[in-house]
Amino acid sequence: MNLSKDLSVIVLAAGKGKRMKSEIPKVMHRILGQPILHYVLSTIRELNPKNIFTVTGYKKELVSDYIKNNFPEVKIAIQENQLGTAHAVYMVKEERDSFGKNTLVLSADTPLVSSGILKKLVENKEKTGSEASIVTAVVPEPEGYGRIIKDRKGNIARIIEEADAGPEERKISEVNTSIYCFETESLFGNIEKIKTKNVQNEYYLTDIIETLVKNSKKVSCLKTPDYMEVMGINDRVQLSRLESIMQKRVNENFMKNGVTIRNPQSCYIENTVTIEKDVTIEPSCIIKGETIIGKNSIIGPFCQITDTVIGKGSRINASVIEGAHIGNNNNIGPYSYIKPDTVTKDNAKIGKGAFTTEDPVIRGEIP
Repeated sequence: MNLSKDLSVIVLAAGKGKRMKSEIPKVMHRILGQPILHYVLSTIRELNPKNIFTVTGYKKELVSDYIKNNFPEVKIAIQENQLGTAHAVYMVKEERDSFGKNTLVLSADTPLVSSGILKKLVENKEKTGSEASIVTAVVPEPEGYGRIIKDRKGNIARIIEEADAGPEERKISEVNTSIYCFETESLFGNIEKIKTKNVQNEYYLTDIIETLVKNSKKVSCLKTPDYMEVMGINDRVQLSRLESIMQKRVNENFMKNGVTIRNPQSCYIENTVTIEKDVTIEPSCIIKGETIIGKNSIIGPFCQITDTVIGKGSRINASVIEGAHIGNNNNIGPYSYIKPDTVTKDNAKIGKGAFTTEDPVIRGEIP
């Protein structure tokens, strides 16, 4: 299948995320310095689909501006009133003539989802001749997720949201990950038939699955063994949990490429940072933004470094550096504050507790 011709993608990013208890839209909360939405759109970009639509709603200007500035190829649809996932998809109905044969629909709050599992889902739909295919997962704590209801033959019968589930249904551990691949004609042909017969009084996208089954249309599932890859974020506990997983991956990638990180679980390093070989990062460091750290440098404990270039063989001791350019073989700190636009030449030394002034160029030693 040629995804650039046959696949369209709809990303659902309209909700507020009530359980986040925040005025910031859920998808704009950050993981390692980037909005949750960034990770999902970056993954979809890897698929190179025919087109991508993101449905925004709550504080739509904030979300839309981010998309326009960072993912200009993504088209934006607005869901003024959050009336459910099917209603969100309906907001792009006028664009259906531009869609490919298949439509991938997923939530914007699944930052660990990979392009690999999305490709497998599309392939699974095609190989099984299904009208729709769903990614499911068996999770140890299914609370908050829709449950997969199967018939006696093990085929999907329907998906029931937790708010509508009874006690026995809530015991089911196989859940809906809200990642779907639909036959485009089937998706838009059935979406207007959905009713709000549920506790939430919303239009559920999952009701299309039940409609397809009742009309003897095939619906398949792709059960992933790695449930964390497809888990969404509903509250700040889950946000923290997924950020920890992503941080572990980032730190391990650095270590596999020649960087020593002592007590890596104590270090916060964003994935936009560049660290060269034979750098040592001591415990309890925070390294953010477009920071670049040159070979053989040592970043001592309790450093906070943001958007800074550090040359080769330098040592930074328990200091704060923001937006600076540090030369080779420098020795800075401890307890120094290096202000933005500071430039130090090679072999410079900035001593204990020093503060740089605005736009300084440092060539020698500051005691």
